[in-house]
Amino acid sequence: MEASGVNVLKPITFCMLFIGAMIPYWFTAMTMKSVGTAAMAMVKEVARQFAEIPGLLEGTPGHGPPDHAKCIKISTDASLKEMVPPGMLVILSPILVGALLGVHAVSGLLVGALVSGVQLAISQSNTGGAWDNAKKYVEKGCVSILVNGVPVAQRKGSELHKAAVCGDTVGDPLKDTSGPAINIVMKLMAIISLVFADYFMSINGGHGYLNVQ
Repeated sequence: MEASGVNVLKPITFCMLFIGAMIPYWFTAMTMKSVGTAAMAMVKEVARQFAEIPGLLEGTPGHGPPDHAKCIKISTDASLKEMVPPGMLVILSPILVGALLGVHAVSGLLVGALVSGVQLAISQSNTGGAWDNAKKYVEKGCVSILVNGVPVAQRKGSELHKAAVCGDTVGDPLKDTSGPAINIVMKLMAIISLVFADYFMSINGGHGYLNVQ
């Protein structure tokens, strides 16, 4: 690399800035989809138990016990299985870029991921928290609308509360899953690049197998 450091005007570095900036968004999309997949599996299991265990849904005294272990297993398996693709994205992207395109490309990749990752993490945490608080605000009866000229508090069961619940359904995985995980994305990509730095430099003097100048 140049003695002066990383030159962002170098074409390969500049191009990888944009590629790196897309990685946190790709990661977020994968984690949000994983949350939805796990939640749907849980909903199906709960519905199955309601249908197959007499009296469980109605709360009839002496009804059969719910299968908590099955629900816990679904959650645990999903938390491990669904994080494999996002994890591979974060681990393999700097390795492949460094091996194929060289150290200048990795530098652009890391800078792009860092800049967009910080912005995205802050945005997701605040957005998710705002949606969560909006639902609680409605549930407390703090929001009223005029019905025939009379203010009516919108609580649970109202159309406004249903809309707030929809927002909170997206907000919870944003603030609890994707937002905090972006921190790991930035740190892990940097650490992986640092560990493999000597390997990248050993390939065509740091220009990668494709020998990008």
